[in-house]
Amino acid sequence: MFQSKKIKMICIIGAIVLSLGLLVGCSESSTSGGTNKEAGGTKQLKIVTATTTGAYYPIGGVMASILSEELDGYNFTAEASGGSQENVRLIDSGQAHIGFVGSDSAYNAYNGLESFEGKKVELAGLSRIYPMPFHIVVLPDSGIETIEDLEGKKVAVGAPGSGTSSKAKIILEEFGLTFDKKIKAEYLNFSEGAEALIDGNVDAVIISVGLPSGNVQELATSHDIKLLPFEKEKVNKLKQKYPYFVEAVIPGGTYNGITEDVNVVSVPTDILVDPDLDEELVYQMTKTLYETQYDKFVASHASMKDSTLEIAPNTSVPLHPGAEKFYKEKGVLKE
Repeated sequence: MFQSKKIKMICIIGAIVLSLGLLVGCSESSTSGGTNKEAGGTKQLKIVTATTTGAYYPIGGVMASILSEELDGYNFTAEASGGSQENVRLIDSGQAHIGFVGSDSAYNAYNGLESFEGKKVELAGLSRIYPMPFHIVVLPDSGIETIEDLEGKKVAVGAPGSGTSSKAKIILEEFGLTFDKKIKAEYLNFSEGAEALIDGNVDAVIISVGLPSGNVQELATSHDIKLLPFEKEKVNKLKQKYPYFVEAVIPGGTYNGITEDVNVVSVPTDILVDPDLDEELVYQMTKTLYETQYDKFVASHASMKDSTLEIAPNTSVPLHPGAEKFYKEKGVLKE
C-alpha cells in the first residue's frame, strides 16, 4: 500500500515537472524573426528615433500609430534615443527592429568605417525620407563669418555618439579644424549647446537635422543668430570623398532673422530595419507608409515635405527584400 502511494506521488511530481517544461518551452519559442510576441499573439516591434525635440521622434510616433492600426497582429512603439549611431547599435543588438539613421552613419556602419571601424553591421533599408542640412549657428556679434573662423573656438558638436558629432568631425577636419587641436569640441546636444552659446560658454553650435529645425527656430525666436555658409568648392570635395554628402540650401525665411539662402552640405535620412524581419511584413510596412497611408505619413512633420516615393529606394545600404518588392511593383526601382 505504502509503495503504491509512493509511486503515485512520483508520477504526480513528474507530470508537474513536464507541464512546467512545456510552459517554458512555449515561452522561449514565442520570439522569432526579430519580434517579441505577447501572450495574446501580438508581435511587438520597436522603432528608435532620436531626442524628443527633433524631427525623428514625432515622425516615428506617427509611423508607429499608422503601422499598428493597419497591420493586424503587430504593435509598433516609437522610443526616443541618442540618434543615428545608437540606433544602428540597437538594431544590431536586437533591442530595436526599425530605426531612423543618417545615411552617413548607415553607410559607415554597413561598411565598417569611421566609428564602426572593424565591425560591419548587417542592416537593411526600408526607405530614404528627407535631407538633413548641416547648421552651424553662431551669434552675430561673435566676429565669426566663415567656418575657418572657428579655429581656436569652442564648438558644441552634438551629443556623444550622435550622428551630428560624427558628421561634425568629418566636415570640420576637411576645413583643417581637427578636434581638440584646432577647435575645442564640446559634446553637447543642441539644446545644451544653444544654452552654452547664449551663456558664452561655446562660440558655435552644430546640428544636422531636417528643415525646419524646431531647436533652431526656438533659438532664433529668442536671440539673433547667424548660419555659416559652405563654399561650393568645399561641398564638392566632401561629395567626392564621402558618397553620402549632398549639396543643400537652407532657404531664407526658414528661421527668424535669416533672410537670405544659406548654402550648406546635407546628409539624407534613411529608415533602416533588422534584415531578419519577415519579407512579407516589411513589404506590408512599406506599402502602408508609401501607398495606403502616405498622406498621413508625410504630414507627420514639416521635414517630410521632401519625402517622396521616387527617392524612397535610395538608401545607403541594400534594401530589405520586402521593401525592394514594393518599389519594383510601383515602378520606382528597376527589375
